Amino acid sequence: MKTKQPATLLKKLVLGAVLIFLSACVTMFIKESLDTKDPESALPLLTVTCGGVPITDVYRAGYEWNFFATVERRTPQLQEDDLPLVPVDVRGQADVKLDFSAQPTELRVLRAQGMHSGEYLELANEDPTSFRTPSVPGVYVYKVLATWRGRGNIQYYFALQVKDELAAAGR
Repeated sequence: MKTKQPATLLKKLVLGAVLIFLSACVTMFIKESLDTKDPESALPLLTVTCGGVPITDVYRAGYEWNFFATVERRTPQLQEDDLPLVPVDVRGQADVKLDFSAQPTELRVLRAQGMHSGEYLELANEDPTSFRTPSVPGVYVYKVLATWRGRGNIQYYFALQVKDELAAAGR
């Protein structure tokens, strides 16, 4: 009798582990199926703050995202010159923070001066999630290129307008 109890217990443990594994696989399959029907809702979100104030006009222009069995691609529907960006007024040398809902494995931040210049220069910061706005007044367009290893990449844009401090103070 003693030899049957450990064997029965072992069978129950193995069966329990197999059932947990199967339920995890089914759950993953269902989530991936739902995500492929609405890929936009499955992508990581980017929250941008400038001087502690959230920038709400962040435009996701394009992506390539790997799901369990499929790859979803959305190339930018608009040319960079036609992006529906509305520059947000900010102060010069204000702190800008990029916060992702899922941390990318690779991140590049580029900046162009003017809404339609198209000449982007990469910011050379040790931490690309934290930088300062320029001190020179003007409109600056930021392009954020984020990559998640094994999942895909996303392209985001936002625009900031650095105001002249003297003009803003009414002098």
